Amino acid sequence: MGFNAVTVLLAAVFLIPLAAGAARGPSRRKMLDSMGSLLDNVELLAGFLLSVYLTKKIFFENNSGVFALIYKWIPGRLKDFLYGRDVLTYILIVPIILLFVLLILRIFTTPFYRHVIEPLSEAIYRKTCEAGRFIRSLTGALWQLPKAILGVLVCTLILNFSGYYFYMPKMAKWMSESGLYQLIYQNALHPILNSNIAKQIPVIVNDSFRNLTGGADQNGETIVEQIGKRIIGDAVIIEYFNGVTIDEAIKSTPEIDRTAAEIVGDEESDTKKAYLIYKWVSKNIEYDFEKAENIVYNTWKYKSGSIEAFNTRKGICFDYSCLYISMCRAVGLKVRLITGLGYSGTSWGDHAWNQVWSEEEQRWINLDTTFGSSGKNYFDKPDFFVDHRDGQIQGEW
Repeated sequence: MGFNAVTVLLAAVFLIPLAAGAARGPSRRKMLDSMGSLLDNVELLAGFLLSVYLTKKIFFENNSGVFALIYKWIPGRLKDFLYGRDVLTYILIVPIILLFVLLILRIFTTPFYRHVIEPLSEAIYRKTCEAGRFIRSLTGALWQLPKAILGVLVCTLILNFSGYYFYMPKMAKWMSESGLYQLIYQNALHPILNSNIAKQIPVIVNDSFRNLTGGADQNGETIVEQIGKRIIGDAVIIEYFNGVTIDEAIKSTPEIDRTAAEIVGDEESDTKKAYLIYKWVSKNIEYDFEKAENIVYNTWKYKSGSIEAFNTRKGICFDYSCLYISMCRAVGLKVRLITGLGYSGTSWGDHAWNQVWSEEEQRWINLDTTFGSSGKNYFDKPDFFVDHRDGQIQGEW
């Protein structure tokens, strides 16, 4: 596997507090401080997890109940500012909620400290004085376990947020390849975040949309030959992908055209037409995880394009985008294919999405039907380019 800075960092954040706790010599004062520190760390860990959870419920899952009521109390300007900005919401709101949560918890932990922690620390001190050095070190390490867990969670969250806002190729690679980071994210952060940053839709990781040059694959073909790029200035124009030209990939059928017409119905607004098609593609096409995982090793094995996605109801980002183009063309909407980098929730990689022209608004609207299939809204998202970047227009119809 080789050196992975993210794994090393997370391991260090976890082990250093344990080592420090194990190295402390026993004394009545240190034992009391350690017990107090244990309580503080448990309190902070519980408060942090609860604050993240409450932020999610108030700002992202507020359809009913007390969370809907709380959301109504929030000033409209603040809601408008935070709408669609998931990471910024967590960064700003979690510390505020955490402050209130800790104040409430302190009401219960203060008497608990006085009546339970102090007598317990005295009893443990007497026992550890009678025990050997190993037991004393083990006890000191265990007291620091909540602090170590909290440190790892916060560090993982910072790495995730940093990767979301700042694309650093080497760091993104380390995060993607770190089994420890992926384990913590999947089992701790992903369940409580459940926002756009946790969409968990893969991106293609072999730079198939971006590499200008590259080595040969097992068949002796270079990446340029596999993908079929045409370089104009600094732009990389894809001429074919998975053995089909883009013109072939966006071909339609009478059934696709008829479905698109049924989706928009009598709607006349370009923006609303575009949104209706976006919703249909996002809801009716399933992400093909097997294809995404294996396409980097066998580029020619899989078919791609609009017809394939419509017939099988499965595909990767290129297929989603091509089907969206076919349906938009069927109802008279001007549309583009864009390729660049997308953020899957844990890593950056090659990705494809669309822009559609709204005649009434006189602007191009960004949308991503692939990420939209995760249940999050990626149609005209305010911070769309937080997890999409380096976009290049591959075609306009």
